[in-house]
Amino acid sequence: MRNIARITTDRLILDSLMVDDADDLFDIYSDGAAMAYWDTPPHENVAETRAMIDVMTGDEACWWAVRRKEEDRCIGVVGYLGNPGVPGMGYMLHPDYWQQGFMREAVRAALTFGFETLRLDRVELWINEDNYASQNLAREVGFKRRGRFRQKYWHHDAAHDKIVYGIRADAWPHDNGDSEPDQSHAHFYTLQPVLAVADVQVTAEYYRDKLGFRIDFLFGNPPFHGAVSQGEWSTEGVKIQLSATDADKIGGCSGVTLYIFVGPNIDDLFRRYQAEGVHIHRRVADYPWGMREFEIKDCNGYLIRFGTPI
Repeated sequence: MRNIARITTDRLILDSLMVDDADDLFDIYSDGAAMAYWDTPPHENVAETRAMIDVMTGDEACWWAVRRKEEDRCIGVVGYLGNPGVPGMGYMLHPDYWQQGFMREAVRAALTFGFETLRLDRVELWINEDNYASQNLAREVGFKRRGRFRQKYWHHDAAHDKIVYGIRADAWPHDNGDSEPDQSHAHFYTLQPVLAVADVQVTAEYYRDKLGFRIDFLFGNPPFHGAVSQGEWSTEGVKIQLSATDADKIGGCSGVTLYIFVGPNIDDLFRRYQAEGVHIHRRVADYPWGMREFEIKDCNGYLIRFGTPI
């Protein structure tokens, strides 16, 4: 684990997480309420907690043990997961200290350290959709909702939705008061495939009438460019652009398949597409990589695979 400084706040001391904290943390990680949204079941013995700390404190991770100033007991943890691709933050607090603002105080201190000392450009939180307390905390300290995805924990019977919250360094109030957005680099938001099609109007109507998409726009008369989408919010879900191309240049790109992650009702979606007469290229089935999937061929010959975690 990285060498990290001790941090003090009005009520807390944040020290480097150590294996010696296992006894205190076992009280948290063995508690069913505290572990309701965790990626493992409650710990059965302190050895599990020690093993978890060994994993948490490896590589480039950065974790603090959270203590109140007036007692030595470790009441929780806060820190960074150490994944260079996704600068994720995690936290956990003993239920005896919930609803008192302790974790909000700890997260703010950890964010300041992350942006000013670790030089992180952004921080993410992945929060279970039913964990309203954690979502409220995220919003209170300045995180904004950025998206959602579906995930299944090995010890749960069903998959669940994760809400992604994020905050950028240029949005965090640093010690010098500077929180102006940094416009020096481009921000990447989403990837939208552009399908070459013979008839934009016909294709857009196929996606609307057969696959349940919305037509976002059609440009030109007759249309030569357009887009269709499916999802609850403007910045989430799936968007596909359509561009008119000579008929002899379409029919799907060899080896290219669009993959769309969907919710748990994948069998209902499969049956609905069957009833609509959609060309089913591969029937719905479970696969060893932990997904339930099916595949269709659209009106231009493009393959689209739908999947959900199992």
